[in-house]
Amino acid sequence: MVILPLYIQKDIVKILCRHIDKNNKLLDCIEGDYRGNEISIKRLMLTLALVSRDWFKTLSNNLTVSVDFNYTNLNNNNNNNNNNNNNNNNNNNNNNNNNSNEYSIIKKENIKTLKLHFDHQGSFFYIKDIAMDKKESFEEYDPDDKSNELIIELEIVNKELEKLSKLKATIPTTFSSLLSYQKPQQQQQICVFKNLIIRNISTSNENEDTSILQSLYQCEATCGNLHLLELDLNPIFNLTSLNIIKKHVKKVFTLKINSCIDLQIITESFKQFKKSIAQVFIVKYNTQNNSFLFPILAGIIPFNNNEEVNNNINSNNNNNNNNNNNNNNNCNINEENEKKKINYIESIKFFKIFSMEFQLKDFEIVLNYSKKLSHLVISICFNRLIYFLSTEKERMELRLKNCNCNGLVRNSSNANELIEEFNKDWNSFKEAFKNNKTIKNLKFFNECYQTQILLSKPSPTFIERFSSLISSSTSIESFGSGIDCPEIFEKIIEKNKKIPDLSISIIDINNKHSIQPYQTIIDKNKQHINSLKVVKFIFNYDTETFSPLILLDYKK
Repeated sequence: MVILPLYIQKDIVKILCRHIDKNNKLLDCIEGDYRGNEISIKRLMLTLALVSRDWFKTLSNNLTVSVDFNYTNLNNNNNNNNNNNNNNNNNNNNNNNNNSNEYSIIKKENIKTLKLHFDHQGSFFYIKDIAMDKKESFEEYDPDDKSNELIIELEIVNKELEKLSKLKATIPTTFSSLLSYQKPQQQQQICVFKNLIIRNISTSNENEDTSILQSLYQCEATCGNLHLLELDLNPIFNLTSLNIIKKHVKKVFTLKINSCIDLQIITESFKQFKKSIAQVFIVKYNTQNNSFLFPILAGIIPFNNNEEVNNNINSNNNNNNNNNNNNNNNCNINEENEKKKINYIESIKFFKIFSMEFQLKDFEIVLNYSKKLSHLVISICFNRLIYFLSTEKERMELRLKNCNCNGLVRNSSNANELIEEFNKDWNSFKEAFKNNKTIKNLKFFNECYQTQILLSKPSPTFIERFSSLISSSTSIESFGSGIDCPEIFEKIIEKNKKIPDLSISIIDINNKHSIQPYQTIIDKNKQHINSLKVVKFIFNYDTETFSPLILLDYKK
């Protein structure tokens, strides 16, 4: 057996430390399970620490990210706060803390970044105790189980933040400082602790995020270096809220547009956190108030304010009619508009869009302007899509009905013009979809404010055209559909055998769904299918919500 020299072993451990730190900084996992990844990293840390004393020391000296104060035992700290009856107890507690820090994998004096978990429903910080000796798979782990959570009082959080912020490190003497005859006592000391990451703070409750952020101990990490999982732009969120957040927050991972119709707030939020936003969730957006959301976010048209968007577009269309006296003014206006054209979505990796009349043109913009897009989840009106992708003969024979919503393409008083407009947009979108090389996961859900159920059976032409669209992609690895139509999946597998993960989500009304056709698809294509899942959502009249029920969950 060949034993590597110790210096090489230490270099390997240092590389693994960077990997561990990177994963411990994650706010969410676009690909994979967040808590499952957390368990995996904890196991890796423990495994490396138990190899030898040298490995433990190297690991401990090079890890710079702490998760939920894992450099100390907060259970003891909480007990200490409640048991300060005499000085002897305090001295014993201090000795215990010193000993625990000595044998801790994470050293407090090395911490540059701290990540905390926050329950925005209960408004408290917490630690989820995950036993490392459990053998069950990550899939069996229940993230909603609250029994293993330890609540951390805000007072404890602030005390620990204060301790970390007061830890100093001396900058090593450099050659330039020696040349300048800098004395040792003049060496500069800096604060090691720089960044605070908080997962799950939300703006779903009025002023929740701003009050929590302002109640934290004020230090370098909490005043301008905070990282948040999500910024929720809802009807109560305003520019004052945004300005407060700007003072504390440096990075936002997810931007959630939740019934916010103020384009100024949306664009200002994107402008402030453009470099860090990786996910965009649109929970509800009324396109009747403004239909130019995606053209503005992609930088196709400039944003001035809600009233001027239409004027900008109209002025661009009427430039040829302007007289020579206005040419200079128009040039200045165009130059200003060009400066305001910023592609805010170019780095977005994950789009999730619900409760919005999503247009094919918007779909095309997302595909063309989000250069790093890998996951796309969209709710569309399948009744409307089936109608438009069917022939006139099928519309009559199957009595297909066009939905009255404005999804996919805006309604027109002339039915023939509407179909012509759809076909033009469809062909343009289809080309953009085919040419996209980054998207890996695509899901279509059936959602419409008019009706949640399919009004008629999908036509053969619809099945052919829709399946041809999906199978034309050379990058998609996972596809999900919101309608019960096994023929679509048969066609997709027939044309493209490189989409191994499939799923179907059905809203149940009449309980006529059968899983047998999907089981047949699995039996015929086991060599090509890695997973196929069928879930139906049953409406609960008591809670007025849909509850999921798994009908089929095949995994290779």
